[in-house]
Amino acid sequence: MKMLHIVCGKRFEEEIIAMFKELGLKGYTVISGVGGSGVTGTVSGSDPSTSHSTNTLFMLALDYETIFLPDILAALKAIRAKHVQGHPDREIPLKVFLQPCEIII
Repeated sequence: MKMLHIVCGKRFEEEIIAMFKELGLKGYTVISGVGGSGVTGTVSGSDPSTSHSTNTLFMLALDYETIFLPDILAALKAIRAKHVQGHPDREIPLKVFLQPCEIII
């Protein structure tokens, strides 16, 4: 299996959930209010006064044979392209990571 992590600014949350629905994905985990620091700046997940600038973490466990992975990646690339349109070097709060995943219980 593979674990797909999508870390994005709160403003992308609804767009990504809509993408999951479009693709027929039903199994995922959402963790809202995630903080961190990176190329797009520092985000506090614990300060309620900055809730507009929190991050969201999506986690999807995918089988190796899943037909969804190429579709998910294409859709995420399209979302990114839409938000950097005309500015390909622009950094936006949307990062995607793929890691090995093993169910142990």
